[in-house]
Amino acid sequence: MSRRPVFFIAAFAVALSVLAFAFFQKDSDPGRAYDTGARVMLPDFSGVIRRVMPSLVKIENEGLAAHPAFIIGGGHGGKGDIEIAETKEGTGFFVNRSGLILTNYHVIEGAQVLKVFTRDKHKYNAKVIGADPLSDIAVIRIKPDFNVVPVKMGDSSKLKVGQWVIALGNPLGLNFFSSAGIVSGFGPPGPHYIGFFDFIQADLNIQPGNSGGPMINYQGQVVGINNAYLGPGTMIGFAIPINRAKEVMAQLVKYGKISRGYLGLIGQDLTEGLAQRLGLERVRGALVSDVLDGSPAQKSGIRPRDVVLEWSGDEIKDNRSLQEKIYSSPAGKRVDLLVFRDGRRVHLPVILGELEAHSLATERVAMQCGITLEPISEPIAERFGMAKAVGLLVLKVVPGCPAFEGGLRFGDVVQKIEGVPVNTVSDFYREYLRARPGRNILVQVIRDGRPFYVTIQQEG
Repeated sequence: MSRRPVFFIAAFAVALSVLAFAFFQKDSDPGRAYDTGARVMLPDFSGVIRRVMPSLVKIENEGLAAHPAFIIGGGHGGKGDIEIAETKEGTGFFVNRSGLILTNYHVIEGAQVLKVFTRDKHKYNAKVIGADPLSDIAVIRIKPDFNVVPVKMGDSSKLKVGQWVIALGNPLGLNFFSSAGIVSGFGPPGPHYIGFFDFIQADLNIQPGNSGGPMINYQGQVVGINNAYLGPGTMIGFAIPINRAKEVMAQLVKYGKISRGYLGLIGQDLTEGLAQRLGLERVRGALVSDVLDGSPAQKSGIRPRDVVLEWSGDEIKDNRSLQEKIYSSPAGKRVDLLVFRDGRRVHLPVILGELEAHSLATERVAMQCGITLEPISEPIAERFGMAKAVGLLVLKVVPGCPAFEGGLRFGDVVQKIEGVPVNTVSDFYREYLRARPGRNILVQVIRDGRPFYVTIQQEG
């Protein structure tokens, strides 16, 4: 047998192996790879990190924080809280050459002075262009006297589980720090998250101070904004997908705020038992457990026990997907809802209202601790024998919820939480979320004309 065919076959096999290796490297390995002798390929991110680092900034937020008065003077302070100057740190990154910076809302929240530090330690005062608490995104600006290097934006919809990502930021006082890991999933940032948007989940180290920094892919493109971590001692971090951030940023730059839709219903996930009881063939959609008075949902004919199946032709899988549709839509949008009611399908046209702070607070507090509240009006105050309209009337308490288990009942008038007066739903929402997770919150109410105390267990 001639050696020539054998030689060509061997050469062809080697060529195929080289091409396959090169293709694999192109698809999954961002930089040089080192052969340790055990044939373990390790990625080298030094090139992409070096390119992106000049786009990073450190943000210092100088504001006031409320602290219990008894801390002052060895426990002999007065009533209420005392505001103390406090500085917190975070991260941001340049998105254009004019000095526009993208970061998290919670990084700049409550700031009286915002300072931005570049990697070469130059300091600038920053101005807030727009901020959105719901998406936790903010846009600030400095007036640079240097050539800004903006980031390159990626496409977060193309991320896949198992792909490498790198988190850049300023965690725990470590300036311009990097951490790498792989995408582990997409979903909410932890079991106690009460929002409605999905996050990028990755097994990398995100710590306080990383917030607002970019999460980049192996090409150096920003695919997310570092936002949270699961807890101390974990290596599970979360980032806001950059596609969502870009949509929010565009509105903040143009209008300074976000126009969001408001429907005014309280939804919940279905169980197999509920689906069977309502006549559904399988678990799908979002069950309407309550409809707020005067809301677009009520005006359009949505009722409790309806199951929302579709949103203008898009399938609604669960309550989170319904809420994300609502809050991702602009006010004034016309939507066709397909609901399942008493064994039949019903189409309901809805015009979304404008989401306001009190509307968001009402819905989120109702979902988390199971109550519906309304500010006391003068007629209601007279009916309850109150000298003036102070506090919040409890319109509904869901049996089995933390508020119900703690003793709160329909018709109670909530006056204080942990000693702090509450006169708006936003007041209640703020004080409820300020409480330490897992703590029993002390609530003072008026019941049958007399002061009465109950507790609400804050989620841990």
